Amino acid sequence: MMPPLLEARHVTKIFGGGLFGKRTTTTAVDDFSLAISASPPSITAIVGESGSGKTTLARLLLGLALPTQGEVLYAGKDVRTLTKDERRAFLRDVQVVFQDPYEVYNPF
Repeated sequence: MMPPLLEARHVTKIFGGGLFGKRTTTTAVDDFSLAISASPPSITAIVGESGSGKTTLARLLLGLALPTQGEVLYAGKDVRTLTKDERRAFLRDVQVVFQDPYEVYNPF
């Protein structure tokens, strides 16, 4: 059995910071799992309210951000450890289309 094309396993992303010893954290994505099969090809939409973690999740799935916990896999391999050729295949197979809400929704 082939592994999923793209898989997120228990992914969590926590942003933290603060000045003068005051530590604050924000959990953008909490224990998220998803598997997208390579066959048949599919389109997956991520929707939610503003500030719900959609962009952070997209950045995690694309390997542009590293999860605080969990792992993102491409064809069964962690995206952090892809070789140059595997990274090229990943960028060909996994693509994102950001939606401009002003083009989609009728303001009237």
